Amino acid sequence: MATWSRAFVFGVACVASLAWAPVAAARDVQLQDAGPSTPPPPAPGVSASLDSARAERGARLSVAVLTYGPGAFVFEKFGHIALALRDSATGEDIAFNWGMFDFNQPNFLGRFLTGDTKYWMAGYRTEDFNRAYMGENRSIRRQELQLTALQRGAIADYLAWNATDANKYYRYDYYADNCATRVRDVLDWALTGQLRPPFSAVGSGHTWRSETARITADDPLVYPGIQVALGRNADHVLSKWEESFLPDRLADHLAALTVRGDDGAPVRLVQRDDVLFTGDRPAMPLQAPARVPMALLLGGAMAGLVLWSAGARERAGRLPATLVAAAWFGIGATLGTALLLAGTVTKHVPYMGANLTLLQLHPLLLVSAVTVTMALWRGTAGRVAMGVSAVVALLSVAGAVLHLVPSLTQQGGVVLAVIVPVHVAFAVAMRRLRARGGTL
Repeated sequence: MATWSRAFVFGVACVASLAWAPVAAARDVQLQDAGPSTPPPPAPGVSASLDSARAERGARLSVAVLTYGPGAFVFEKFGHIALALRDSATGEDIAFNWGMFDFNQPNFLGRFLTGDTKYWMAGYRTEDFNRAYMGENRSIRRQELQLTALQRGAIADYLAWNATDANKYYRYDYYADNCATRVRDVLDWALTGQLRPPFSAVGSGHTWRSETARITADDPLVYPGIQVALGRNADHVLSKWEESFLPDRLADHLAALTVRGDDGAPVRLVQRDDVLFTGDRPAMPLQAPARVPMALLLGGAMAGLVLWSAGARERAGRLPATLVAAAWFGIGATLGTALLLAGTVTKHVPYMGANLTLLQLHPLLLVSAVTVTMALWRGTAGRVAMGVSAVVALLSVAGAVLHLVPSLTQQGGVVLAVIVPVHVAFAVAMRRLRARGGTL
C-alpha cells in the first residue's frame, strides 16, 4: 500500500472516529457543577401550613418579568432578563437576575474556555437596575404576571433561598442554564409544571446554531468561530422550552401562555405587557444570514491564489502560496487541536462534541504546515508533502460527503465552502510540484 494511502487510513481511524462520537456519550459527561449548598424550598402543594403562610404573604406581592434588549458587547447581544418582586406593603421592588459574573475572578479565562464559568444570582432595586440598562441604550419590556397569591409567595421564598451566599452560585451554560432558563425554571416550579407541556412543542424552527449565528452575524470573529466550534448536537430543531435560553423568546412564549387561575379556570399568565424603554439600536435579524455563497467565493479565491502562485518557477512568485500555507495549516492545526480538546474533555461537549469539522481542522495539519510550506519554498515536493496534502484533502472531501448522510449531517456549509477548496488546491499544487521534479 502506498505511503499516502496508509496515512489516509490512519488519519480516518484517528480523526473521523472522534468526529462522530455518539450523541449520547456527549450528553452523559459528568459535570462537576457549582451549585447550591442547601436544598430549595418545597414547591407549592407540598405543605398546607406553608402554602397558607405563602398565600398570606403573596397577597401583597406582584411578580413581573423584565426583558432587556441586546447591548454593545458580544456577551450582551443575547439580551438579559430578570424577575422583579414588588411588595405593596413596604414598597420594596427588587429585580433578581442570574447573570452576574466577574472577569477578575480567579482563572476566569480558563474557566470560560473549559465551560466551567461561575455565575451567580443577585437582586437590585428595580428602578436602579432599569436605569442602568437605559443608560446602555437597551430596550426594556415589563410583563406583569397573573399568578395566585400562593404562587407569588412561593416565588418570594425561592428567591430568598437562592439569593443567599450558600445557594446563589451555579455553572453557567449558554444554552441550557443561563439567566433566561433560570427565570423559566422558577416560574415552572411555582406553577407546578404548567410551563412544561406547552413549552415541549416545537418552537420557531430554529437551532442553537442558527440562533447564535443570527445574533452574532455582524461579528467577524465570533460568527465564523461559532460555525467551526458547534457540532451536530447544536443543529436539532429546538422546542419552546429549549429556545427559551434567549430572553426575548422566553418573553414571547410567556405572553402566549394560559395557566390555571385561583378558581382553576384558565387565565393568561401575562396580564400586562409594557415597553418601559425603547433603545435605538438596530433590531436583531429574524433569521441567520445565508453566508454559504460568500464563503464559497472566499474559499474559491484562496484556492485559486494557491494554484496560481504555487505554479511559479521563481521563489518570489511562490511566496504568496508559501505564506498562505504556513498561516493556513498553522492556524488550522491550532484550531483543530482546540476543537478536539473542547469536544472531548471540556464541559462544552454537549455542543462542541460530535463535530464533523474535525475532518477539516485537526492536528494533522501541523505536519502540512511544515512539509507543504517547505515544498513551496523550495519548489520541490517529496512523497511526505504530497502524501500528507493528499490525506488532508481526502479527509476534507470525506467530511463534506458525510454531511449528506442524514444520521451524521450538521449545518457546516459555511465551513466546508471555505476549507474544502483550499485543502484540495494544496493537494493539487503538491502533485504538480512533484510531477515537475525534485524530492525532499
